[in-house]
Amino acid sequence: MTAHDWYVDNRLAFATRMLEGKEESVFANHVSRCIDCRAAVAQLERDLTWLPMGVAPVPLRPGLTHDLMHGVLHQRRTRWWQWTPALAAAAALVVALAVWTETRREIGGLRSALEARQGRLRATEDSLSAILGAERVLQETVRGPGYKGGFLLFYDQDTERWNVVVHDLPPARAGEEYRLWFVTDRGLLPGPELRANGRRPTFLTLPAAGPSGDFVGAVLTVGPAGEPTGRPRIELARLTF
Repeated sequence: MTAHDWYVDNRLAFATRMLEGKEESVFANHVSRCIDCRAAVAQLERDLTWLPMGVAPVPLRPGLTHDLMHGVLHQRRTRWWQWTPALAAAAALVVALAVWTETRREIGGLRSALEARQGRLRATEDSLSAILGAERVLQETVRGPGYKGGFLLFYDQDTERWNVVVHDLPPARAGEEYRLWFVTDRGLLPGPELRANGRRPTFLTLPAAGPSGDFVGAVLTVGPAGEPTGRPRIELARLTF
């Protein structure tokens, strides 16, 4: 329904003077500007000239015209539930963005972990290739309460160095340490500390000649931490060339 439809519907009421005073003024103003309504009202007045006009017209309910005009010219307010599809789409977009961000973060973490694993794998492969190509390889099993590890010594021809590997040994107890000793013609000489953590092998390289020039073997011990003293140590494994 358009605004003009109200004038069309009320042409007869205007012609018979049944409109309220304000409505009649509005209609009269419209008739002065609308050729169709002016012609239609004139025709109605001609057709109704023979009717007796002695009966008083019945006035319309007050405010009816205002209600009709408001219904025609103003759309209904949008109800909150009419926004539901748009709100749902916005929420889905927010969730999708959060999932995408979290996925990117997880992918970055996985990539870093993969690169670290690949780095350790390459180091392990290098160590294994050196062991497999070594001229001499000596090894000894290391046993203790609740664990079984190993002590490995081999010579790398490419680097001309002796390589020491200990594996599957638990971390040393508080105040103690694992230590490598050099077996020479003059007895045992203290070497470096070996830090074992029980999860991955500990790797150490030594000059081919040894610290004293007469390196003929190695011993792995566990005992008091710090510089070697006269305090007793436990010999875990011994390798002699």
